[in-house]
Amino acid sequence: MSGDAPTAENQPAPSEAEDIIRHCTRAINEYEAGVIDKMQAIAALSTQLSGPQARESGAADGTTFKSYLAMLDEVDRRRGDETGERRSVRPSRAATSRDPSPGSDSDSPQSKRPRVDPGKYAWAATEFLAELQLHPDVVKTLELIRTYGEDLAAAKRDLNATASAPEFPESEWAKVLTGRAVDLDLVFAGRYNPATDTKHVERVGDFELSLGVPVASKKITSFGDWVFAWHRATEAVAFAFPHRREELREYGEYMVGLFGALAPPLHSRALNFDRAVRKRVGSSRRLRLTDFDKFSDLKLQYIDSSGANVYKADSGSGGGSGGRRGGGSRAKEACRKWNSANGCPHKASKCRFRHICSGCGAEGHKRPECTKSAQRTT
Repeated sequence: MSGDAPTAENQPAPSEAEDIIRHCTRAINEYEAGVIDKMQAIAALSTQLSGPQARESGAADGTTFKSYLAMLDEVDRRRGDETGERRSVRPSRAATSRDPSPGSDSDSPQSKRPRVDPGKYAWAATEFLAELQLHPDVVKTLELIRTYGEDLAAAKRDLNATASAPEFPESEWAKVLTGRAVDLDLVFAGRYNPATDTKHVERVGDFELSLGVPVASKKITSFGDWVFAWHRATEAVAFAFPHRREELREYGEYMVGLFGALAPPLHSRALNFDRAVRKRVGSSRRLRLTDFDKFSDLKLQYIDSSGANVYKADSGSGGGSGGRRGGGSRAKEACRKWNSANGCPHKASKCRFRHICSGCGAEGHKRPECTKSAQRTT
């Protein structure tokens, strides 16, 4: 045998960069052949270009990734249609009811509006890489938010015609479907308000959205109020995002434990902490309510006595006699419990009444010990 032909033993191994290029090219070819869809192709490209081998070989840069995305777009252009992502979405009942005949599609506002290609957004290249590092439940949430957001008005109409939908204020369904934080005060107030939601119309593009005015007639002030509202909110969110039910259950248990660890007069701190956590999760698009380590700063701010919100609320305006915190808002009357034999369970700085003698009004002694009041009775 001649030694000129390369064998498996003396064949040079491909470099890491060549191996990455080979896998990326295979993803492009498989997408063009229809073996995989566009999302699968992008995921394959992201996996190759975000790994340690790509970083070592210098292939892990945004320019390389955008170049491969341009190749996928070129495949779409050659096909001459909009089947790039090959997604099949079942039309909702509301959408079907609006199309009485096949010819009506050309007259609808939806068909007149040009189709937007999200792949052309400035953040598209980094978004696919970022989603690979997210928790699978967060990815599912984002997918459903995009689905509902394609026609939010139609999603709400379909929801209103769904018999299995839970009882929930109509004004808050838009927040649920878009992943924003629900106003639990409005959910709680709905229990005591027999009237229907007040409406106002807001136009978004070619759509008119009828929304409820967010005014709560009754606020949550106790643990029991919060439990009722949270149960209603959990059912609504889990109805739109079924994969989040366990997350909502764990967060509810966490908050129950937090309420139990705080004295009842301090439950307002837990309520404010809950609002801050849900606001952060609803606006970040990458967190879950059970990512408790991401809320340590909020716990310090709203729960700890040295937190910015707590210290400001407790310190008041700095007025009051004797340097007592919050003295400006305390009643002028003497504390009856402090003057009794059992005494007051609160410290002088925390009691809403003054720890002074109820007989003469002086400090330092109680009514049974007052010599002035005894002299008056003799």
